[in-house]
Amino acid sequence: MNSQLYNNEYRIPDAIINKVKAKLMSNPSGDGVKRAKTIANNGVITYQNLKRLKNFFDYFNPQNGDVAQFELAGGQDMKNWIEQTLNTERKGVEISKDAKREVSNNTMSDARAQSSVSNLREWISESDSEPNKNAIAVIFNDEKEILLLKRANIKGMWGAGQWALVGGRVEEGETSEVAVKREVKEETGLKINVFLKTFTLQRRNESIEDCFVAKYDGDDDDIHLNDENTSYGWFTPEEIKFIDTVPNLMDYINVAVINYE
Repeated sequence: MNSQLYNNEYRIPDAIINKVKAKLMSNPSGDGVKRAKTIANNGVITYQNLKRLKNFFDYFNPQNGDVAQFELAGGQDMKNWIEQTLNTERKGVEISKDAKREVSNNTMSDARAQSSVSNLREWISESDSEPNKNAIAVIFNDEKEILLLKRANIKGMWGAGQWALVGGRVEEGETSEVAVKREVKEETGLKINVFLKTFTLQRRNESIEDCFVAKYDGDDDDIHLNDENTSYGWFTPEEIKFIDTVPNLMDYINVAVINYE
């Protein structure tokens, strides 16, 4: 199963990199320095190296181990981040396999009809005189990071394998606010009733996006994905620039950040 993740790269949070750099300044030589320099200089880490670092942390004994090595590897913050990243990615592979099996039993038209419309989807319907309306949620946590979901990597699916905001199409008879609450619940399991700000973007004549800015005060790991998505993550706007996202995602992020602040 994990072979699907080989060579994937993950951007290390800036706070951890800065911590490693600071430790290098006070410990410029000795065991662990080579690893620390790789972390500080690259800023990203492959899946294979994530597993190697996890093994290091798992077997590290603070009673008789070299504490300097532990800190040069990123310390407890790096250990926590690695465990969260590996758990998220492994769960994602399992969910993706289940989703692929389900879709393979249907034609693509049936699959599209049965699945809810994802956020930022730009369908063009010649028979519709009114533009499609979508409801998008930009959800911040206490660290001002934004929740993104990774779309299932299914052939023919919009945004397959890319990171996107939570949201979907406003159904007939729904208001945008009712729709976004429904989509958030369906895609993440979270229940959000209060929105701090709202704004509307229309990049094309055929589609309007009503965007809702919210803050989630609970645990970052409370997410329960449906079969449209394989992973989730909380990212700073700067980190989002380094991952593979659906088209024009930063348009929404930039406006949301201004509204949130």
